Amino acid sequence: MWKNSIIRPFWLILFLWSPGRAQNAQLTINEAALIDGVVNMTATGYNYNPGLLALLPNIMVKGNGDLNPVSGTNSALPLAKFTAMYVRGVNHDNAITLSTTPQSMTSELLSLLLLSGGPFTVKYEAPNLAATAWQAGTYSNTLAYSLSAIGIGSAVTPTQVTLTVIVDPLITASIAPENIALVVNDLKYFRNTTLEAFNAFTLRHTVPVQLALTANTAQLGFANGYPGVSDPQTAVGKIQVQMTTPAGSIMPLATTSQQLVANAPVPVGNKTNFNARFFINPSDLKTAFINKGDYSTTVTLQGTNTSPAATYSKVLNLAVTINDLSEFNLSTTGVTLPFQTAADYKNGIALELANHLQVSKTTPYDISVKAQTSDLTKSASVATVPVSVLEVGPAAGQTGVNTISSLSTTDQLLVSGALPAVDRYLNIRYRIPASRTQYLINKPAGTYTAVLNYTLTAH
Repeated sequence: MWKNSIIRPFWLILFLWSPGRAQNAQLTINEAALIDGVVNMTATGYNYNPGLLALLPNIMVKGNGDLNPVSGTNSALPLAKFTAMYVRGVNHDNAITLSTTPQSMTSELLSLLLLSGGPFTVKYEAPNLAATAWQAGTYSNTLAYSLSAIGIGSAVTPTQVTLTVIVDPLITASIAPENIALVVNDLKYFRNTTLEAFNAFTLRHTVPVQLALTANTAQLGFANGYPGVSDPQTAVGKIQVQMTTPAGSIMPLATTSQQLVANAPVPVGNKTNFNARFFINPSDLKTAFINKGDYSTTVTLQGTNTSPAATYSKVLNLAVTINDLSEFNLSTTGVTLPFQTAADYKNGIALELANHLQVSKTTPYDISVKAQTSDLTKSASVATVPVSVLEVGPAAGQTGVNTISSLSTTDQLLVSGALPAVDRYLNIRYRIPASRTQYLINKPAGTYTAVLNYTLTAH
């Protein structure tokens, strides 16, 4: 006996999304990123299929561990340095810090959007670059995606992506080194004070830095000297350099590359502060820079690393300026020539003063002397002695000084065309020779005085 059967057809509808190939995450840390302090990228090709029975699922992500260097000996990058954010159209959730523990990328409210399924993107970011020492290299590990609630046909794809971080090898200037200027505006630098200038700069780098300096000429150029003065051909080695940060040895400048810093490691924040001291000690300044003028060269500062290769180079102007400086002193402002015996009148008398004149001048110079009046006069008396009886000249053994045989009210050159000097001392003799003592006979006893003017001028 046949039984009646009723067949009622229905449609089975299967919704499929074809998101295409998911994009792996790659973050590149270059100079621009280090300046900004953050780097990110948005990866596409992610998809959620809700299936038939999924109820308010969350998309979960977890890392497989820290990001390992692809090659070399660098340390791994901590996974916690990176974040991921679910983005769908204009909607997005808060970024989560990546971990080896599964974490929800979607809040409960945002997960309502997942009921309809569909494609989404993920924004990957390293949000605080300044908190890490980023060492050049390539680092990588995988991330796993899953759902918190599983229903029939529900899935998130891809289930695994690779997170790659590329740190470019670089050495650049965050604060560039400046030109070096050494200025002599006081004679103390020739005597007891070192002339120095400091050059502070900051390099941004993802590789260890070897810092070196090279002078680009063996001698300093010379300009703006006193007319007629030839180039002193001062060697660059008269200028010395020393790193003060980090502390280093003292070395003279040279045309060969000289290492200032052997190895500056990559620091947290990827910026290292340097400070170089350029200086000339007083003795070298006195022997090699005595002439007024501008002494100059250029130096090349270079930071390098071999593997991976990175280079920074900066040419700096180096100038030493010697101003026109003068100083002129007398050891005493009073000179007495006593006539006390007959022998004094017969033979004349003389007085030698050691180091009587002290001269400092950064140009060739002359020294002249004259009397303010034509006579030596006695106080409260009309009696006079002609100033021409006086002779001024070099003491025994003193060179480079002329003899003024007869003093007058007109300037006469005691020193002519002397070379620049600092603290040159001259021994001077004052004398009334026997041939002129006749002008003192029959004069009233007493003290006769006159004022002499010494003048220091450029030759």
